[in-house]
Amino acid sequence: MIRHHPAEASLIACAAGAMPMAHARVIEVHAARCPVCAAGLRAAEAAGGALLDALPPAPMAPDALARALARLDTAAPEPAPAAAAFDLAALASGRWRRVAPGIAIMNLLPRDATDSRLDLIRVAPGRALLTHGHTGPETTCVLSGAFADGTGTFAAGDCVEADAALDHTPRALPGEDCVCLIATTHHLRPHGWLGRLVRPLLGM
Repeated sequence: MIRHHPAEASLIACAAGAMPMAHARVIEVHAARCPVCAAGLRAAEAAGGALLDALPPAPMAPDALARALARLDTAAPEPAPAAAAFDLAALASGRWRRVAPGIAIMNLLPRDATDSRLDLIRVAPGRALLTHGHTGPETTCVLSGAFADGTGTFAAGDCVEADAALDHTPRALPGEDCVCLIATTHHLRPHGWLGRLVRPLLGM
C-alpha cells in the first residue's frame, strides 16, 4: 500500500510545468502507480485548462496568419532529448556504477540548467547511504524494496519530498534491493571526511 505522496502544491507545479523536469519525472512515475495522485494531476491539469479558457482573448499581430502559413512548409525541429517522452525502462537500460559495497547508481538525466539531475540508486538490504543533508530539494520514488531514514519508512510506490532542512541516513530494509528514482537540485551536503571524499564521485 502506498502511504507517502507528494504535496498538493507539487502536483500542481508538476501539472503546470513549473518544476524542474527531473522532479516532475519522479512525481509522474509515482502517479503511474498511485491512483490518488494520478487523479490529483488530472484535476490540476483541468483547473489550469479552465483558467486558460477564462482568460480574455489576446489580439493577434496583423501578420500572424501570414507567418503561420509560411511555416507550414518548414520541417519540424527534432525535439531536444530532455523534451522527449519519458521512458523509465529505456533510460534504465544503462550501466550501474558501483560507488560503495552494496550501493550502485545510474544517472538517467544529467544536471540541467536548473542544477537538477535524475538518478536510479540501488542499495542492498541492510546497507546505508552516508549521513548527509541537502542544499536543495530532493524528490524520491521507491521502485522496489524499502528504506528507513529516521523520519519514516518508505516502501515501493511511496514518494518522498525533502528540502535543505533534512539531514538523514537512508538504510535499505531487509528483503530485496531498494531501488529508488531520485531527483536532486544542487548538491548533497555529506557529513564527515568520507562523505566529502565520495560526493564528487557521485556527482550529487
